[in-house]
Amino acid sequence: MVREDDLRAAFSALHQEEAPPRAVTAADLISRGEKVRTRRRAIAVVGSGLATVVVVAVALAVLPGQAPVEPATPGPSPTTTSPVPSDPSPPESTAPTPATSAPVSTSPSGEPPKSAPSNTTPVAVTNNPTSSPGQPIAPSTSR
Repeated sequence: MVREDDLRAAFSALHQEEAPPRAVTAADLISRGEKVRTRRRAIAVVGSGLATVVVVAVALAVLPGQAPVEPATPGPSPTTTSPVPSDPSPPESTAPTPATSAPVSTSPSGEPPKSAPSNTTPVAVTNNPTSSPGQPIAPSTSR
C-alpha cells in the first residue's frame, strides 16, 4: 500500500504546478449551441412540411371526389298520373289473311301471340322536388 506521506507529497507537487489550459471556452459553447439550435429548427421545418404533404396526400386518396352540385329545379307536382301510350297499337282485324302470307303461329295453348310491347317508357313519379320528369332519381348524398 501507498503510504500516506507519499500521497501528500504527490498532491502538494500537483498543487504547485500550473493548471492546464481549458479546452472549452465560452465562445466555443455559444457557437456550438447556435449550430445545434439551427439544426433543430431546420429539422422541425422540414418535418412539419413533410407531415403536411402526407396529410394532404392521404386526404386526397381517402376522400371520394365530389361531383359539382347542380342548381335545384322545380320538380313535378305531387299528383300522380299514369303514363299514356304515345302510339296506340293498331286494332286487330278479323279478316282472313291472304294465302301468300306466312302462317300465324300459335302458342301451345292454342292462343294467338300477344301484341308487341308499345314504345312507351314508364316514368317514375315522386314527390321529390329536385327531380325532373324523365330524369333518373339520384341517390341522396346527405347524411
